[in-house]
Amino acid sequence: MTISMAFLGGSLGPGEILLVSLVILLLFGARRLPSIARSLGRTLEEFRRATRNLSHDIMTNNDKHDSSVPPSKTPLPSDPSSEEKERKG
Repeated sequence: MTISMAFLGGSLGPGEILLVSLVILLLFGARRLPSIARSLGRTLEEFRRATRNLSHDIMTNNDKHDSSVPPSKTPLPSDPSSEEKERKG
């Protein structure tokens, strides 16, 4: 006998959704459900915004740095006055 468990890789069917909804209703009550749903929605929106900002920052940092030349191999600009001092000194 095989028991399909929705939380271990299967999909949620209408029966499982109804059961979870009933348990949530019993635990929190009908009066608190709208405020809980509102705060959950705000939390998800903040998470999406943070994810979007992070991916934007990563993309802009990748655009700023040339990946073909490592930062340690870039030539430093030379100071003409220091070259003259070395020649004379």
